[in-house]
Amino acid sequence: MEYEYIMKKIYYISLIILLLVFVTQGWAADKIALALKARGDTGLKRADEENYKVGIKPGTSLFDQDHIRTGEDGYAVLVFLDDKSQIKIRENSEMTVSGTRTTESISKQIAMQVGTLKAEVSPQRKGEFIIATPTSVASVKGTVFWVMSDPVMGDVFYGMSGSIEVTNNESGAVVTIGANETGTSTPDGQLTVETTQQGAAPEDEDDDGTSNILRIQLQNPQGDIKELKIEY
Repeated sequence: MEYEYIMKKIYYISLIILLLVFVTQGWAADKIALALKARGDTGLKRADEENYKVGIKPGTSLFDQDHIRTGEDGYAVLVFLDDKSQIKIRENSEMTVSGTRTTESISKQIAMQVGTLKAEVSPQRKGEFIIATPTSVASVKGTVFWVMSDPVMGDVFYGMSGSIEVTNNESGAVVTIGANETGTSTPDGQLTVETTQQGAAPEDEDDDGTSNILRIQLQNPQGDIKELKIEY
């Protein structure tokens, strides 16, 4: 146990160094997020690239229209730079991360082709937060929820806290999904909400009851400084 604890601390110290190298150079107008964690089979493709680069590294900057995918053992956590909202991407997932920046906020859209993710959206959310799948569009406020998306079977949303508004693309039906509720959206237009059954929602592999706080100072080319505090 002591060895695992030491190795975990070494990992996060290395992560802090990487983040400082990547971030303190300034918050570029098109930089929207950072990879906070990554392991297993992961890939990143920039908007202007044709092929995926294997292996997302902690500290990697994310830009508008970046494509991310994970394999059978892949996992990645992204944190947005404006309000520290996070998405945790599980195995066998593929999505495009988009963001439109203003002076103080980023309007975020996650276009999921397939897979599973957990969204932890800051209560102090800045800019809209949208998750779009082939079946549904979810508009998010300060909330925590899971979404499991399959282009053939449809989507399942598990509300953990707060609420999300889900629209079915086929029928236009709209529902609000709250804490301890499960929303199911299908390609044929059906959209239902029910109480979440015990053990139905995916488990968060990182939720071990402990948390750490990472503070990073950012300076832009004009010399303005702000502090980014990330809890992980």
